[in-house]
Amino acid sequence: MNNKLLLILSLLIAIGAGWFFGNNTKVEPPIKVAPPEVEYEATEINAVQTNDEGETEYEVNAKSLSHNNKTNKDELLDVTMDWQPTEGKKYQLTSGVTDLDQQTGELRMSGGFKLVSHAEGKDGKAVEPIIIVGDRLQGNTKLKQVRTDHPIKFKQGDNQFTAKGLVANLETGEYQFTGIEISFTPAERQDKPLF
Repeated sequence: MNNKLLLILSLLIAIGAGWFFGNNTKVEPPIKVAPPEVEYEATEINAVQTNDEGETEYEVNAKSLSHNNKTNKDELLDVTMDWQPTEGKKYQLTSGVTDLDQQTGELRMSGGFKLVSHAEGKDGKAVEPIIIVGDRLQGNTKLKQVRTDHPIKFKQGDNQFTAKGLVANLETGEYQFTGIEISFTPAERQDKPLF
């Protein structure tokens, strides 16, 4: 083959390749990689939170934990929280889903919750536990308070009622209920003379 033919052939291939790439390639915008919403995840959580003096504030057991970067909150599933805000008062909180901000102490429980209060009386004997059950609960572990605007059921021994809301200071053991509803069944009437 002579050089003239190879030159023409290579020129035709170069023109064809230039036309092909010039007409058929689209430049896509570059892919943007955003930081993930979840920074870390863990399962089978057993944790202890202490205060500045090194005293235990609460213990948490959960099925799983994930930390959300955007909200800076930990989301825990199937939570059991043992909380002792003061000496002589112990609380156990359980819930399906709990959002917890460790910096501020903000706590949000959903998917059903149960609050059980274990306290000692003045004589040192255990008092009948208070059991409060509801759908949602908010609180603050640093302020030692919980509240809800959703219906709850209260039970202590044979006493029970429902309420439309609750505000409780777990440090002092004070409870405030709104919209209380009580069912009362009096004893059967007995027709007997008094004298």
